[in-house]
Amino acid sequence: MGLIQRLREKWTVLRTKLVNEPSWVSVYDSHEEYTIHIKKMALEDAGIPVSIFDQRDSSYNAFGYIYLNVPVEFKEKALQVLEADA
Repeated sequence: MGLIQRLREKWTVLRTKLVNEPSWVSVYDSHEEYTIHIKKMALEDAGIPVSIFDQRDSSYNAFGYIYLNVPVEFKEKALQVLEADA
C-alpha cells in the first residue's frame, strides 16, 4: 500500500468521525439575549467552555433562538449547572 493511499484512508476515517460526531452540543436556548448571557456566565464560572450561536433574524431580532453550546464532554456538567441556576 502506497503512502498516498494510506493518507487518503486515514483522512477518510478522520473526516467521517468529525462529520458524524459533533464536538459541541446545545444545552440551552432562548429568544431573550439577557437570559443567554446570564446562563453563559454561570457556565463560565463553573469552568465550562461555552459558545453562543445566534439564529435570530438579523433584521428584526424577533424571530428565532439563541443557543448556548458546550463541548460534548462538558454536556452533563453544563446541564447540572443550568438546572441548579434555574
